[in-house]
Amino acid sequence: MPPRPQRPRMTRVEVVAALSNWALSIVTTAALATVGWFGHATHWTFGLAAHADGHEPPGHAAPDHGAAAKGHGDAPTREADAVHFPSKEAMERTGIELVPVEERPMVSELVASGVVHYDQRHIAQLSARVPGSVWRVERHLGDPVRKGDVLLVIESREVGSLKADFLNALVAHEARREQTEILENLQGAVMGRQLREARSALREARNHLHNAEQALVNLGLDVSIADYEPLDDDARAARIRIAGLPDTLLAVLDPDHITSNLLPLYAPFDGIVIGRDAVVGEVIDPTEPIFEVADLSTMWVVLNVSKEDAGRVALGQRVRFRPDGAADSYESRVAWISTEVNEETRTLEVRAEISAAAGAAGLRANTFGSGRIEVDRRGTAIVVPRISVQWDGSRWVVFVPDGEAAFAARPVRPGVQQGDFVEIVGDFAGGNRPTHVVGAGSHVLKSQIVLGRMEAGEL
Repeated sequence: MPPRPQRPRMTRVEVVAALSNWALSIVTTAALATVGWFGHATHWTFGLAAHADGHEPPGHAAPDHGAAAKGHGDAPTREADAVHFPSKEAMERTGIELVPVEERPMVSELVASGVVHYDQRHIAQLSARVPGSVWRVERHLGDPVRKGDVLLVIESREVGSLKADFLNALVAHEARREQTEILENLQGAVMGRQLREARSALREARNHLHNAEQALVNLGLDVSIADYEPLDDDARAARIRIAGLPDTLLAVLDPDHITSNLLPLYAPFDGIVIGRDAVVGEVIDPTEPIFEVADLSTMWVVLNVSKEDAGRVALGQRVRFRPDGAADSYESRVAWISTEVNEETRTLEVRAEISAAAGAAGLRANTFGSGRIEVDRRGTAIVVPRISVQWDGSRWVVFVPDGEAAFAARPVRPGVQQGDFVEIVGDFAGGNRPTHVVGAGSHVLKSQIVLGRMEAGEL
């Protein structure tokens, strides 16, 4: 094999030249990175960073050692931090604007999505208590109903059988009672055992009668033993045949077509029929609901609050709910807070109740919307625009005028936030309160303060 050509060795001069080029590339890259960082930090306002005559940049404030000495312990304070512009024109070129410090009510709110539901305490799914078929339908979907109104009439042989059992039990009880009375009148002429057996049979007959009465009451029929005892057999049969049917319904029914097998289904409370699954002649089963009635005088609004804000919600807080696409909102208060976070959405369910007085009639179940929960309120607060409050790396500050073309940083403590405004609490709200602060352009001043603290080795 031919010998492998050897790579020529670099001379000392070439090595030094290569290292110099490599070092120059690193320095250039670092310089470009520094320029990029400085431009981002100052929002590329290099006119504020240096004067043409080489003096100190107008945005740089020398450390105030006197102020630091006045601080607590060794912690320095920079209440005298300021940004000075060479002229008013230079300041105006940065876009700085002054805004007034205002006093106004402030409300802190949580925003959460929500949905409207029926009041679950006043919604009923109704079914027949015995098997049978639909004989007549009195109410339809969307009809308003009052408590006790007949929704439909069921025809069931079991109902007729229970009515017959009641009449038979009433007759048997009367027979036992008459027999016992006769034996008691002949007490001296009959054996004591016969009288005891008659009295025992009378008690048994009364128990059967009460059971028969209770069976009809369980069906929702207003039947009482006392009402039937004074009547003869024909009157009893006529009365039990139409038991439970209201007079308004009897007025439109043909007496010849009324049987003892009829059982009405009543509305349990005032409301609206929101569901109906029954037609005449249809066979029904007691386990299947055939009517659904809801009371619309109160509607529920269920809000889904993020778990991070769950600790700020409390009973009684004000709630404003606006359905999607609606111009009006509905006001209420927090009435219930779930004891668990939803496993799927990882949110906390909070419920508010909208009453009729608050406009519940205008809400529709299953409507989505947005709710606002008021978690804090200030009757009168000192507020500034949100853009006026800046974080300088260690504290929140606002900038106040300190001369014609200078601004000083004032430390503040933000409070309640509402919209584009934020409350300022603490000493700032005292007697030394400024009338104006910097709004637009406050970030430029913050950048100058941060840059000055970095150059002083404080950041």
